[in-house]
Amino acid sequence: MIRTALTASLAALAASAALAQTPAAEEFAAGLAGYRREHQIPSFSVIVLQDGVPVVEEYLGWSDDEGDVATTADTAYYSASVTKTVTGTALFLADRAGEIDLDRPYSDAADWRDFCEWFPDSGIILAGGQIDGVAVPDFECQSQTLRQGINMQVNGEPGTDFLYNAMVFARLGRFIDEVHDRDLRSLVYAYALDPAGMENTAAGWRDHDRGRVLSYLAPPFHVVDGQFVKQPFPDDDFRGAAGLYMSPMELARFDRALDDGTLMDAETRAVLWTPPDNADGTPSEYSNGWFLQDYQGERLVWHSGWQPEAYSAIYLKIPERGLTLIAMANTEALWWGNRLDRAEIHRSDLVSAFMATFEIGNP
Repeated sequence: MIRTALTASLAALAASAALAQTPAAEEFAAGLAGYRREHQIPSFSVIVLQDGVPVVEEYLGWSDDEGDVATTADTAYYSASVTKTVTGTALFLADRAGEIDLDRPYSDAADWRDFCEWFPDSGIILAGGQIDGVAVPDFECQSQTLRQGINMQVNGEPGTDFLYNAMVFARLGRFIDEVHDRDLRSLVYAYALDPAGMENTAAGWRDHDRGRVLSYLAPPFHVVDGQFVKQPFPDDDFRGAAGLYMSPMELARFDRALDDGTLMDAETRAVLWTPPDNADGTPSEYSNGWFLQDYQGERLVWHSGWQPEAYSAIYLKIPERGLTLIAMANTEALWWGNRLDRAEIHRSDLVSAFMATFEIGNP
């Protein structure tokens, strides 16, 4: 077992909370087994936190090739783009501490110049085109800054309209590795993983200090004609846009540290989630690695994760309610096809069920 004292502490909180579990929590938890069956998910882990205390904690299915190893609190997943919430927060804090400068242009790094020779004509949709009815402004290498990259404002005129561009977000890591004294992994350790007590989170395959986590990784599957087909493991190293391997319990630690003052105070957290403006003066829907969404009078702060035909994840906070939903799966079943130009987590069927059960907005 890789559980630490902090894991035991969270487990104890969950046990005590179970005595006072709300009817909404009980109803939501009761529906998760059926959701797993309906969506054909081998390994499915879900935690709901209320004011930092787990009120739902479900580990369903199996986490090995043969279906012999049950999913547990220790089961780890590739978190895909949910990684951005952790790295975005860490880089935000490093900038405020003066260790990095998010207003530096990407062009200060030689890696960016190489990227610029390739990306605009790569044929990748994020470089320009149209997908699912969304016009993607042409990407041109201009004076994009790291801050614009972390806020997803790099297509078209830099610093104007939000458009989700994970390719440029990922260059944050390459920039920092080339230009700054400490590499990205070290910064994320210093400003997020270590303060939050995330001792069982691996930052990429080459994280030699935390590589033990990978032995608890649920292998990825894709459902083809009703059959589970095992997929290759993602092999990209940690670059900031993706690459954290963790269990939902580990992300719950980050969530608690974000809310209880361990990582930052409430005033600083408000700045973290204050987006820049779009070209028309309206607030963007993305800030420092987080989607921001106003939905029927509720403020939703979130990120999804999607590794096609392999993994998916949801991390949703409703700050005014003190509620957090964390869900991870070893298929792409949790992905709902969110558009590149807007935040619409309410379109997730799991999130829709969660909001209906907990009476969030008017779903």
